[in-house]
Amino acid sequence: MKKILAVIDALNYKEEQLDVIAYISDLLKSNLTIVMAEDMDSIPTFIGPDFAAGVPERYYEIVVKACEEKGSIIKNNIEAMRMACQSRNLFCAAQSNRGSTTEEIILESRFAHLVLLEKNLSFPLLFDATPTKFTKNVLVNAQCPVLVISEDMSVVKGVVFTYNGAFSSMYAIKTFAGMFPEIVAKEATVIYVCENGSNTIPHEKLLRECLGCYNRNIFYKTLTGKADTVIQSYLQQKQHYISTFGAYGRSRLSRFFNSSSAENVLRMTKGPLFITHP
Repeated sequence: MKKILAVIDALNYKEEQLDVIAYISDLLKSNLTIVMAEDMDSIPTFIGPDFAAGVPERYYEIVVKACEEKGSIIKNNIEAMRMACQSRNLFCAAQSNRGSTTEEIILESRFAHLVLLEKNLSFPLLFDATPTKFTKNVLVNAQCPVLVISEDMSVVKGVVFTYNGAFSSMYAIKTFAGMFPEIVAKEATVIYVCENGSNTIPHEKLLRECLGCYNRNIFYKTLTGKADTVIQSYLQQKQHYISTFGAYGRSRLSRFFNSSSAENVLRMTKGPLFITHP
């Protein structure tokens, strides 16, 4: 049994989000915790005395009312989520996170086997791109694997392993295979982008021996071109497959990506991504 930490934006909760969470939880036979995360850091700025002293009273009252309405929506969403879990027989611990959200999630990831995170997860009053600052911070600092999901993620058909011979990419591959052997057994493909003009997959014999423990019919593909571009193009055809990546945003980042390239893949790829660090 694994512990899963699923993070949901408390203000923008929709019951459909539970579909993916329930699917992954069932695969892992997990001990599930759902965190209804709130961004509390931005609120004091808008309702504190310094802000009140600098704006007309009527505007201050509007902001206070908006914050109160937000609190009511969150309370209702948390209750709706609990009721939906009960109706689905989805057994989980539900908690509302009113602390410093990023830091709390990172701390809890230390004691989890997997974090489920939406690529577009952000919070009100924060104007963000995709992937959001919150998502990127969690990906860089999480202390367990992270599965970046989307609301329309259907039943997973298989996995695409991105590989370049480096320890970080192999670490992600082994971690995923150990956690989701059923998905690897369905269908698995290893993609390698040629580096330095070489078409030879590094340590291919050892790689095949390792993955052969999970599936004897894995496909191996060699791609040519700029890594992030050709990987994005390939993954556009694999929206129902989970893709693995190693070391997002770390100093020991795999040679496939510099930080901007990894972000491009995360932004453009519609399918789920499994990201972890050595």
